[in-house]
Amino acid sequence: MKKILIPLLLFCFQFVNSQAQLKGDLFVHDPVMIRQDSLYYVFSTGNGVSIKTSTDRINWKKSGRVFQQPLAWWKTDIPEQDGHIWAPDIHYRDGKYHLYYSVSAWMNFNSSIGYATNKTLNPNDKNYKWEDHGKVIDFRNGGEGVNCIDPQTFVDDNGRVWLFYGSYKSGLRLTELNKKTGKLNNELSPKLYTLTTTLGEGVFVIKADGWYYIFASRGRCCSGLESTYQVVMGRSRKIEGPYLNKKGESWVDNHYTLFLEGNYDEPGRGHNGFFTENDTTFIVYHAYTRSAEGKSLLNIKPVYLDNNGWPTLEVTGKILNDSGKKRKQVIR
Repeated sequence: MKKILIPLLLFCFQFVNSQAQLKGDLFVHDPVMIRQDSLYYVFSTGNGVSIKTSTDRINWKKSGRVFQQPLAWWKTDIPEQDGHIWAPDIHYRDGKYHLYYSVSAWMNFNSSIGYATNKTLNPNDKNYKWEDHGKVIDFRNGGEGVNCIDPQTFVDDNGRVWLFYGSYKSGLRLTELNKKTGKLNNELSPKLYTLTTTLGEGVFVIKADGWYYIFASRGRCCSGLESTYQVVMGRSRKIEGPYLNKKGESWVDNHYTLFLEGNYDEPGRGHNGFFTENDTTFIVYHAYTRSAEGKSLLNIKPVYLDNNGWPTLEVTGKILNDSGKKRKQVIR
């Protein structure tokens, strides 16, 4: 055991120390990461969904966008929409990459979630083509008063596909998707699970050691050095919840446990995704950074488990291993 543990800890120490060395184009908002072959991809908020790539998770560069032109249904559905697409989520399943994204406009709480697929992430591949499948859910059927943004799709061990979403306006929700279509099982009246009544945004769930761990962001975003963004967490034995904090109090009753908060150098940290590789799970998030005049920069850090089985960024002897990692990357 010691022979296995020591190299893993050394790797993680090296990775933590390397965070200050992230280079290249690091400006990002609402990042999520995936890998295909030897290339890492970060998808994030931007015109048509922004893409960055890296060969080593350290040096990053712009690599285009998903949608080259705004789609007609975006503006039809949300008249104020200008092609700026928010908070994408991506996973690999059944031979395709599945991308879910937010269609909204600033300070407009009538939002929709769209869905697109591609056989490959490599634009030089002859099979590279993003196929949009339109709207999945919106403010009309996504729950009374719920702002339908910030999607995360979760593929459970039994193959069932779930969609987490929501933001501040009436809280977070969960619904099941049809595995074949990638859309709702019942479009007119989907079955919705209430996870919170007020918090939050940037919801993301991973599974490890029999627990569903949930993360979400709260506080003020998008305000540079005035941002107060932070990440809270909870866990449940069932994907539908209820999700509880460390004291056993429910997220539905607005009780959370702090996971990641800001400091002087990075006043706001949040809207995370998670990525697992070689039995190590990383949190991928943006931080409003003082040395960058308050701009939002990319951060990637390994996640551990404490003695009570809760995720932590403190280096411990146990590395958080997301059981769903095989569905989140394609390494050939």
